[in-house]
Order: sequence, then C-alpha cells, then structure tokens
Amino acid sequence: MKKSAVIVLILSILFLVFGAGLVIYGISAGAPHSYVYHSGAGFISYAARYTVSSPAAGTGYISIGHLFFDAGLVLMVIFVILTHYEKKDGELKKRERRASEAEARKAKAEAVDVTVHEEGEGEKPETHNV
Repeated sequence: MKKSAVIVLILSILFLVFGAGLVIYGISAGAPHSYVYHSGAGFISYAARYTVSSPAAGTGYISIGHLFFDAGLVLMVIFVILTHYEKKDGELKKRERRASEAEARKAKAEAVDVTVHEEGEGEKPETHNV
C-alpha cells in the first residue's frame, strides 16, 4: 500500500472519531441539566431543585462535529479509490511481465544456434574470383 493511502486512511479515522466526539459533546452540552441547592443546617434547612435547559449551547459543537465526520467519510472514499487504482496498476504490471516473459520464451525457442569460428593467423580466408 502506498504511503499516501496509509496517510489518508489514518486521517479519515481521526476525523471520524473527532467528529463523533464533538457531536456527542454537543448533545450533552445542549441537554437539560438539573441542579439541587441545599442551604441551612440543623432544624431549619432549605432545598431547591431547578433545571437549566439551554438547547443552543451545543449546536456549534454538533455542526463542527458533523463537518469533521463528513470529511472523514470523504477521506474514506478517497482511500478506497486510491487502493482500487493501486490494485488495477498491480494487475496491469503482472500482465505486462507475463507478456514479456512469453515473448522471451518465444524468442529463445526461435533463436538459431550460431557458432562463431575465428580465423587463425596463418590461415587466409578463401576468396573466389568471378
């Protein structure tokens, strides 16, 4: 696997996790929270319970979380595309290698056995006059 594909995979996983974390935090920040207040000690005591609801408190985190999550999904698609083309390139290289090996075997089978004979120093080549 290429380094670029590995980097894209790591980034996509980080973006997915970070986006999901931001969405979860935004949901919990926007949820209603209950508080209990106790006052006094002994014979006279006072207790109050109130709920604070601020639904808009987490919308920014939720929106940014969705953006990061979507970016992670896009990077995951890019990773799939990178690995898909890498497999096709590998298959193409295998086919080219097989074709060149087949051509080499065919050329070897068709090759003529040629022996080279050297002329000696004292011998002169025969010449034919026409």
